[in-house]
Amino acid sequence: MPRESIGPHLAPAVHRQVIEFGEMLGVARRERGWTQAELGNRVGVGRMTVVRMEKGGPEVSVGTYLSAAWLLELPVLSWSEPGGGPGASTMASILAGLRRAAPRRARRVSTTRRDAG
Repeated sequence: MPRESIGPHLAPAVHRQVIEFGEMLGVARRERGWTQAELGNRVGVGRMTVVRMEKGGPEVSVGTYLSAAWLLELPVLSWSEPGGGPGASTMASILAGLRRAAPRRARRVSTTRRDAG
């Protein structure tokens, strides 16, 4: 009987990008003179999570990757708020454009749950 795989699966191209991102984090960490344990303490994870992150481990959460990038001041995303002027995030601009282009029913965000039945 074949073994079931454990953990998330990534397309090869995506996995290569995650590995490169992890390598960038490692370079930025070393440039700051931080140990893996120091970065882990600042992010709120253990040293081994930082080791897995720097190797591009897909089991590390996106939030952990982005928290480390923010602490290391890597320009992965612009960290400004939507509509923040000339330095506003490209992602925020794209999101605002998508919201404007979406049909009205897709723009509504429900804060209550309707029970079926």
